[in-house]
Amino acid sequence: MNDVTVKNSKKEIMPEKLTRSMSMLGVTALGVGAMIGAGIFVLTGTAAGEAGPALILAFALNAIIALIVGACYAELATMMPKAGGAYIWAKPGLGSVFGFFAGWMSAFAQLIACSLYAAAFGSFSQRLLSDVTGYMISPLFKAATSVGIILLLLWVNFCGAGKTGRIEILITALKIAILLVISAFGFRVMFGNSDNVAAFTPFFPLGVGGLLSAMGITFIAFEGYEVIVQTGEEIKQPSSTIPRSIFLSIAIAVSIYLLIAVVMLGAVKAPEGQTVYSYLGQLKELGLMEAAGQFVPYGEIILLIAGMASTASALNATIYGSSRITFAMGRGGDLPSSLGRIHHTTHTPHIAIAVTGILMIIATITLPIEDIAASTNIMFLLVFVLVCASVIRLRKLWPDRERPFRVPLSPWLPAVGIISGLILSVWMLQISLTAWIVAVCWLSLGGIFFIVARGRNK
Repeated sequence: MNDVTVKNSKKEIMPEKLTRSMSMLGVTALGVGAMIGAGIFVLTGTAAGEAGPALILAFALNAIIALIVGACYAELATMMPKAGGAYIWAKPGLGSVFGFFAGWMSAFAQLIACSLYAAAFGSFSQRLLSDVTGYMISPLFKAATSVGIILLLLWVNFCGAGKTGRIEILITALKIAILLVISAFGFRVMFGNSDNVAAFTPFFPLGVGGLLSAMGITFIAFEGYEVIVQTGEEIKQPSSTIPRSIFLSIAIAVSIYLLIAVVMLGAVKAPEGQTVYSYLGQLKELGLMEAAGQFVPYGEIILLIAGMASTASALNATIYGSSRITFAMGRGGDLPSSLGRIHHTTHTPHIAIAVTGILMIIATITLPIEDIAASTNIMFLLVFVLVCASVIRLRKLWPDRERPFRVPLSPWLPAVGIISGLILSVWMLQISLTAWIVAVCWLSLGGIFFIVARGRNK
């Protein structure tokens, strides 16, 4: 056998690998894009109705939990920088069963989140075109734009992680700029009001229960850093870049959320006889739009553009994260092995991207997304519990393993993350019983898949 034959045979045997083409800026944009998505538009008004001015505290407490869980993610991601996130870490830390369900829950949560973002993008597009033209726009336009944005961003993700990151930087910069402009107009109104403290008193009008409800509703808005750890095999210098990107994305997103919460509560004028927070709660997903319409020139149109940018960036980031989880589970043998293939030219998991994309389109068109989207909060919370538990367990199992980043005050801080996740997930029963029913059904289906996969692997 000559040298050429040997080289060709090795080339055929060697599996294709994901390429490290993502920069810190691109990865941070993915995290921010996933966090500042539909949540700030759809959930802020509802959460204000639940907690009143304590919405500000709800965001702050969620931020603290996000920092603790984010630190756990950073330790595990720098120790094992691979696509798959919690699925990869829970398997050696907590066993194959917990590892499978960590991936299974993450895949569901990301998939439904993608469908929610696509549906919201379609709604914003329909409303914007209607406002600009003055005509009623057919619901078919909403469905077409929802599917169209999914297809476009699936193509971006297929073309490579580097292009995904560059697109994310542009869209995320646009929506942050618009939200900062809205905040500036809101603060101008607040400072021009002689009694700008009245809207924030009493601070706890609905008690601690309202605070917990607001935290449970909005927690999904703080989970975007999970997308960052999915870049473990495609990011440059993961040991330093991943922790920095996680904490920077949380800081940016939390700052934006707090600014918007203060402006909505302090600058909006409610109808006579109503409090601002109850008025925002009645408006629900239109709360922020009403706020912008009151004190920003062309506020509704500007906010609709921001909404389209936010949902598109969140969708782009979440497609990336969802496809990497599916890819990792296919490569690990817990889902069909074809999902673990990598395209020889773009070096992206093309089959995983295509399959998750098809499921997203089906879910967007057919499922009552609003009714089951709350279950994504439960899934993310339970995954975060497994991640924090994996940190504690792997410290005991692999005490000498190199950890470029270490969670301070372990096991105490991870334990706080575990307790917080369990409390909020149980409290979701008070918010939506349907969400827990959907979650239990998905976990039961996962149990069937796990039994089948284990039998096949044996």
